[in-house]
Amino acid sequence: MALDNFNDVPNVSPFPTALRMGMIGGGLCIVFGLVSYLIGIDSTVSKVMQYLNYVVWIAFVVMAIKQHRDKDLGGFISYGRALGVGMLTALIMAIMSVIWTVLLYKVIDPNFAEKTMEIVMQQWEEKGISDDQIEDMMPMVSRFMSVGPISGIILFTISLIGFVTSLISGAVLKKNRPGA
Repeated sequence: MALDNFNDVPNVSPFPTALRMGMIGGGLCIVFGLVSYLIGIDSTVSKVMQYLNYVVWIAFVVMAIKQHRDKDLGGFISYGRALGVGMLTALIMAIMSVIWTVLLYKVIDPNFAEKTMEIVMQQWEEKGISDDQIEDMMPMVSRFMSVGPISGIILFTISLIGFVTSLISGAVLKKNRPGA
């Protein structure tokens, strides 16, 4: 909707657009996670799915900013507003990803962390890391394989990617109203 009155712009909430785009992006990431889980975490396809998550996170932040600018704000958006919409979208995707992770680790497959550790140990052995070194690394790595630290890493990673993407996209997509 084009806005004829500049004074109406502050009343347009970025939340509906961020929620919609964050839910769609988060849903896609959950689908990728489910496919990865079903085909096996150690497969090549699983690695491709991980990279697709990065593409989704970046694409949906950019699309949310652009959609908010073009559909909600009549083609204009400030840098700060773009940053806010992008970060809100990223946070929604992050929350959805954390919910998926909790479900995977606690409900779907309570042994998922152990299975992942076995795969990591096997990969280390294939790289020639000695049994003593692996034994020394295991306590530290196992602390990060539980749902709490993994969830924190997910929140941090998606938020960081969302922030950087929002900074860049905001600079590119920013379009101030004439005379503003």
